[in-house]
Amino acid sequence: MGLFKNIFGKNPTTVPEVKEQKEVKEVSGRCLELLAWEKFLADLHDAHHYISRKEFMPDVQNFADIMQLVKTMAENDMLEDYCNKNGFSAERARQAYSSYENIVELVNQINDTYIENIMTDEKQYLDHILEDVDPAISLDEDQRRVVVADEDYCLVIAGAGAGKTTTVAAKVKYLVEKQQVDPKQILIISFTNKAVNELRDKINKDLNIDCPIATFHSTGNAILHKNNPEKMNIIDGSKLYYCVQGYLRGTILQNPRVVNSLILFFASYFDAPYEGDDINNFFNHMANANYATMRSELDDFKTEVTDRRSKQKITIQNEIVRSVQEVEVANFLYLNGIDYTYEPIYPYHIMMAAKPYTPDFIITQGNHTAYVEHFGITEDGKNFLYDEEELALYRKAIYDKIRLHKDHGTELIYTFSSYRDKRSISEHLKEELLRHGFQLNRRSDEEIIKKLIVLEENKYINRLVFLVINFIRNFKVNGYDENEFDELARKTTNVRTRLFLDICHACFLEYKRYLVENHAVDFEDMINESARVLNEVKEMKEKLDFKYLIVDEYQDISRQRFDLVKAFSEVTDAKIMAVGGRLAVNLCI
Repeated sequence: MGLFKNIFGKNPTTVPEVKEQKEVKEVSGRCLELLAWEKFLADLHDAHHYISRKEFMPDVQNFADIMQLVKTMAENDMLEDYCNKNGFSAERARQAYSSYENIVELVNQINDTYIENIMTDEKQYLDHILEDVDPAISLDEDQRRVVVADEDYCLVIAGAGAGKTTTVAAKVKYLVEKQQVDPKQILIISFTNKAVNELRDKINKDLNIDCPIATFHSTGNAILHKNNPEKMNIIDGSKLYYCVQGYLRGTILQNPRVVNSLILFFASYFDAPYEGDDINNFFNHMANANYATMRSELDDFKTEVTDRRSKQKITIQNEIVRSVQEVEVANFLYLNGIDYTYEPIYPYHIMMAAKPYTPDFIITQGNHTAYVEHFGITEDGKNFLYDEEELALYRKAIYDKIRLHKDHGTELIYTFSSYRDKRSISEHLKEELLRHGFQLNRRSDEEIIKKLIVLEENKYINRLVFLVINFIRNFKVNGYDENEFDELARKTTNVRTRLFLDICHACFLEYKRYLVENHAVDFEDMINESARVLNEVKEMKEKLDFKYLIVDEYQDISRQRFDLVKAFSEVTDAKIMAVGGRLAVNLCI
C-alpha cells in the first residue's frame, strides 16, 4: 500500500486529504490535484523510514494525467491563463511538474538523509550488532548502509573477504530487532552446503535467530514436497549418463529419423555443433539468454576423435587420416558402400621421385577402380594458411598429379576444400562418383550404428555421450523445457547445429521418460519444477508469507535459479537482497 492511499478513489476530481485546507476554497478544477501532489511530497519528507520504490511509485503514477496536462499547457503557453482561472500559481505548477519528473532522485535524497540519521542515532547499536558472533567484528560504513537500507531489490557486490556473510547476518538481526520482522518471514538461500552451514552457524546458532536458511536445491525440494507430499526420488548426474549412453548404444535403432541424424552428424559434422569455440556462444546466439557458467567441450571432443600420439583424425572405420576433410571423404565412401584403401602406393614408378606417390584413396567397385585425391585448397586455388609462393607450389603439385594419372591411364576423382557454389565436399564427391560410373549403395542404419558402437576403441560415441550430457544439463540450467528444442532449431540454418539438436532432443526425451517412470527428479528439475509450482501459485492469486528473501553468492546465479527467485518474489511481495562477488550478473527482477 502506498504512502498516499487511494488519494483519488475512483473519481480523480475529489481530493479527500486536502478538503479541510482553507486554500481549497480558492482552488478549483484539476488544480486540486496539484495541491494533492504538494501534500504527497510533504508526506514523503515526513515518512521517517526508508521509502522503497513499491511504496511510492504507485501513488506517483496516479498523478500522471495532471502532470501531462501541466506539461502540455506549458509547452503551448496556456499554463498561466489556466492556473489564474483555477486559483493556482503557475510557478507552483511548474515546480510540481519538476518534482514529478525528478521524483526518484528526490526520494533517493530523502532515503540518503534517513540512512545518515539512522547511522548516527543507532551508532552504538550498529557498533555492537554482531557482538554475539565475534566481539571483534566492526561493520564499516558501506556495510552499515546495506543493513539500514530497505529497497525492494538490492544488489550488494563486494570482493572476496569483504565480509558478505557478516553483512547478511547483521542485516537479518537488524530486521528482526529494529524492524520487528518475524524470523520465519526471512528466507536466506545460498548455493552450497558449505555456505549454508556458515550462515546457519552465525545466524541460527550465534545470533539465535531462527530464520530458514537453505540451498537452492533444498528450497526447490521443499516447494515440490509441499505441492506433492508423495516422496520423490532425487537422482544424481550418473543416471543421465547411463540413459544417454544406453539410448545411443541401442534404443536409438527404434527411431530411424534420429539414427539418420546421428549418422550424418558423424559422417560430416563430428567436430562439434557450435558456431564458435565456446558453448556459451551457442546459447547466447540461439536464445539470447544465457546466465549459466558453461565450459566449452569442443577441445575435449576434438581430442577424443584424434589419436593422442599422432594427433591425426580418425574415421568411422577407426583409420587415422591427415585432415578433417579427409575424414568426410572416407566416411562418405564407407556410408555409401564403396570399398577404399587409404594412401595406397601408386603402381607406377615416378622418375626422380624421393618417395613413392600415395594418392589419398583407391576405391573399387567390382572391376571398376579409381583414385580419389582431396586437395586442401578452394576451387579457386586459395588457402589462407599458405602464402602466394606456397600456393603456387601446391597448385603445380595438383597439376602434376592430374597429368600423372592421365599419362598412365588411371582414373582420378578429386575434391577441394570448398566450392564456389557453397555446397559441401560430400555433395560434390557424390556427383563425381556418379559421373565416373560408381553406384552408391547406402549401408543399412543398423550396420552403421553397430560399426560406431561395437568397437570400444572408436571414440565417437563415447565423446558424444559426454557432449550430449553437458548440453542437456546446461539446457536445463537455462530453464529451458522440451518445447525449446524446436524453437532453437528454427533459429539456425546451420546443418550441424540442427543435427545435434535432433540427437539431444531424442536423448532428452529418453531421460525424461526414465524420470517419469521412476517418479524421480534431478537437481536441475528440482529448481525448474519449483519455479513452475510458484508460477501456478501466482496464477491462483495466492501468497506465501515471506517479507524478505536474501540470496547469497549471487555471482553464481544461473537462469533457472534466477527464475526461481523471480517466481518467489512474485508470490510473496518479499524484498530481495542479492549478495555476490564482483562477477555478480546484473539480472533485474
